[in-house]
Amino acid sequence: MPEARAEQFDIVGYADGPAGGEAQVFSFNSGERWARALKGLGLSWLVAAGTVFIPVAHFLLVPGFLFFGIYVFVSRLRAHEVTMRIHGVCPDCGEEQDFEVGGKWALPRSLACRACGRTLRAVAVDHTNSDTSRVEE
Repeated sequence: MPEARAEQFDIVGYADGPAGGEAQVFSFNSGERWARALKGLGLSWLVAAGTVFIPVAHFLLVPGFLFFGIYVFVSRLRAHEVTMRIHGVCPDCGEEQDFEVGGKWALPRSLACRACGRTLRAVAVDHTNSDTSRVEE
C-alpha cells in the first residue's frame, strides 16, 4: 500500500495575494512502482491485442497502443511520488474546489479554476513574507 501524505502550497493567480491549497501525494517504493508500471504496460498491450480485429484501423491502433504501453511503463517506473488530489481556493474568484490533477508531484504546476476559467499556478509556500518575523518596538 502506498504511503500518503499532505503537502501545503500556495495558489497564485491574478489577484494580489495567494490562496492556500493542499495536495494528497502518494509515495511509492520500488516494488510498488514496478507493479504499477507492469499493470499499465499489460493493460495497454491487452487493448492493442483487442484492436487487432478492427479492420483497417488496426494498422494504427495496434502499434499505437504498443508504444503507448512502453511510454506508460517508463513514466510510472520513474514516478516516485504521484499527486492524487489537489484541493484549494481560487485566489481570483474565491471558489473552493478540487482541481484536476494527475502525474508526478512537482511544484510549480499549472491549475485551472473550474468557476472562472483562469489558469493558476501552484507554488511552494513563501515563508519570507510572514508578519511573524517582524519585531515590534
